[in-house]
Amino acid sequence: MTAGVSFCSSSSVLRTASSSQCTSSSSNSRSSRGCLFFRSSSSLSSSQSVVERDGSRRIGRGKKFVAFASSSSNDDNKTSESLQSSSVFLLGLMGTGKTTVGKKLADALGYGYFDTDQLIEQICKQKVHEIFEEDGEEGFRETESAILAEVASYKRVVVSTGGGIVTVRNNWMHLHNGVTVCLQGDHRTLARRVHKDGVGARPLLKECLSEEDEEAQITKIEEKIQSLWRDRGKMYAECDIAVSVNGEEDEAYGASVETIVERICKSIDKRLREDGKQEKLRKGPEVGDIEVKDLKTGERIDKID
Repeated sequence: MTAGVSFCSSSSVLRTASSSQCTSSSSNSRSSRGCLFFRSSSSLSSSQSVVERDGSRRIGRGKKFVAFASSSSNDDNKTSESLQSSSVFLLGLMGTGKTTVGKKLADALGYGYFDTDQLIEQICKQKVHEIFEEDGEEGFRETESAILAEVASYKRVVVSTGGGIVTVRNNWMHLHNGVTVCLQGDHRTLARRVHKDGVGARPLLKECLSEEDEEAQITKIEEKIQSLWRDRGKMYAECDIAVSVNGEEDEAYGASVETIVERICKSIDKRLREDGKQEKLRKGPEVGDIEVKDLKTGERIDKID
């Protein structure tokens, strides 16, 4: 397969229930949006696989969603081996590049890829900001938690999450199924990134649209990011690893995606090595760990009278 073209994971397919069970109508959206289930994709023929514009493949024509596994020359990557099939969850504030970095990281590891916000939009047939407007943040978080509960059962996937997923305590039960990586950066840098990508689709930044001047908008965004960090900083601190997205002084938008992916892989390797050492230190003595020898003959003494 041509490098850069993704293919469908053959293990399982994530799809919505029938329209009678799961609808995006406002009348019962909170209770029904999260009704998801898995089924085997082995019965699907290759003719049902279509290539999307972004190079990924989608199985079937209905509302079926998969974890896309990238074709990569780094399938035997050291980090991938160290992870032993554990999944990786990317967390962090808006502007840290969780989606862009997640796709590249999945490619580097030879992993599948999920984006919780994208899954929510596909399943609900609504944009995230529309769900916020219709159901409020509480309703959105309920749907988000249902999606996370499903994707957390996968192995060998990278999952990019929404910035507020850490605010729901029960979500950590699922996040700790894998390695959690918090992407962090200078708040001004993150504000520039968010402004560059566009503010309109971000429900938490409505007030920033009132500013006409570009620098004034960036300052408003920075203030919001600082506020979110004050509220969520302790929650992000629960992640296994923290990785900076900052670049050099002349890099106003932070480090390149490739640099950030490299940082993540090195951080994962380092953390796993440290955990391995700690596990050995915690391990109790076993039979044969300690030997008693005769000082004169050097022979092992199995019994002391």
